[in-house]
Amino acid sequence: MENTVIDVEFQNVSKYYGKEKVVDEVNFRINRGEIFVLIGPSGCGKTTTLKMINQLVPHSSGQIFVRGKNVTELDPVELRRSIGYVIQHIGLLPHLTIRDNVNFVLQLQRVPQKKQRERANELIKMIGLPDSYLDRYPHEISGGEQQRVGVARALAADPEILLMDEPFGAVDPLTREQLQNELLRLQKTIKKTMVFVTHDMQEAFKVGNRIGIMRRGQLVTMGTAMDIVNAKDDFVRAFIGREAVFSALDTIPVFQAIIRDCPVIHEGDAIDPADPRFKDWENVFVINQNGHCLGYVSLTDFKAHEKVTTEKLREITSPCLPSDSLKKAIGEMLWGKRAWLPVVTKEGNFEGIVSFQSCVSILALDD
Repeated sequence: MENTVIDVEFQNVSKYYGKEKVVDEVNFRINRGEIFVLIGPSGCGKTTTLKMINQLVPHSSGQIFVRGKNVTELDPVELRRSIGYVIQHIGLLPHLTIRDNVNFVLQLQRVPQKKQRERANELIKMIGLPDSYLDRYPHEISGGEQQRVGVARALAADPEILLMDEPFGAVDPLTREQLQNELLRLQKTIKKTMVFVTHDMQEAFKVGNRIGIMRRGQLVTMGTAMDIVNAKDDFVRAFIGREAVFSALDTIPVFQAIIRDCPVIHEGDAIDPADPRFKDWENVFVINQNGHCLGYVSLTDFKAHEKVTTEKLREITSPCLPSDSLKKAIGEMLWGKRAWLPVVTKEGNFEGIVSFQSCVSILALDD
């Protein structure tokens, strides 16, 4: 895409430990503002690749560019301070308060105390914790809350890039899901470039704009969740599993599966069930002059040229938004024992319907 800014670029990057090649000629670009996920089996080189970005692990060959600059030409300490870093076991300092943990990098940068206090207050709200937590110590809050503080600390210096190495791997499944949701909510506001390492395919599909799968130090494939699901590579298919398509449902918005040619009439219009517009349809949707959907009527309830009345108008229940995921829509259809759902905007304008059939057409794999 034109005007796309590249924040991280790997050009033929390798890493050796002695004679062992743990990262092998890796090439990729990460766009500004996206969450790029690295995933693969244990020992595939994903964490080493992540750490080469901020040079915690220096690369052996190739070139790495961060914000357009070759990392070998940058001061490594300043590079690390300019990139946020979140790890699985958080690494909060137990003898410091949450406030001082959040401000740790700012203290190293000798930021004035007043600005440190303001930044801590801002960040604690941003991660959804009360101000009172700033005066607590790490052992006085839960593991999930500690992980949020770890994210706040990484954001304290307002870095353009955030590295996250299995950040939610040490918490229970329920907390993990909550943290994933919180991260996605936060990203809508902060719009940071994130490089996220995980071993969980479902997590990769949920949080990643794009996903790179590694094997034996090589980047096997890269793309969106549906790109990954449709990959022809035998290793990728075996690694993600047959159930991966259901995780990918979370990444596909309803608007991609909307059936938009549904028959629509205006409030007060007369209906002729024999009208060619209604062929192959059982229901007709009714809108007012503002385009808001009032409900729908069944064609079997009408004789020729009979007007739509309130008595025959059926209420639309559980409508979807165009931005909802297919996973949510399919779940709602299953729960409500329905074959379709109406799709309306936040303002109530009728967009069409989504059905099991339209969802399947999106998900069908071309083998």
